[in-house]
Amino acid sequence: MDLAPAVQRILTAPTPAALWKLYGQLLAAGVPPEAPLLGVVGAFHHYLSDLRSKATAQQFSELASVLDVGAVGGIALQNLIGSEGGRAEASHLLHRLLLGTISESLMVIASRQYVKGWSSELNSVHCQAAWFLAGTLWTLSAQMQPELPASERWTNIQRLIAPALDPDTANVSKAVLLGRLFQILLLGQLLPFLPFKPASDRSTTG
Repeated sequence: MDLAPAVQRILTAPTPAALWKLYGQLLAAGVPPEAPLLGVVGAFHHYLSDLRSKATAQQFSELASVLDVGAVGGIALQNLIGSEGGRAEASHLLHRLLLGTISESLMVIASRQYVKGWSSELNSVHCQAAWFLAGTLWTLSAQMQPELPASERWTNIQRLIAPALDPDTANVSKAVLLGRLFQILLLGQLLPFLPFKPASDRSTTG
């Protein structure tokens, strides 16, 4: 089953409908409902559904268009999906993408000032998403950097999520940051299911 089109949609302009479709495809592919991957899909769906219920159609559409992972940090989407360098290279690019999330997310929202006027009743929605993301980020960090001391790991995670918990951060900025974190974590969980060229094919290219 080719998941790349569904994943690309979620990484460029995510919606609850796109996540629902991916959920069904993953179940059909044999992923058990209790798998961490489907936990991320479900939590992201819940977060976007809550945001959409409190935003106008135009505001939600604009937010979805801002959440374009392919435009972040100069890392093209095609370098992550179907990478000729294989999963090791894709994992390295994913790590770079995660490290650049805060600065790039805030730069994006600063350049898109027309996304504004969101409800002020979103704090609990952001906090619940941040709680889920913290635990998932911990697991991802432990996989990518097993040698990192636990205290430093938690400090890094707190630094990454802090703007989303700051009462002075605009709701739309929180939504962009948390939405992008969901996308990156989802991509990390999906790497084993995405198409990569076999080593024999890569050795004959170029």
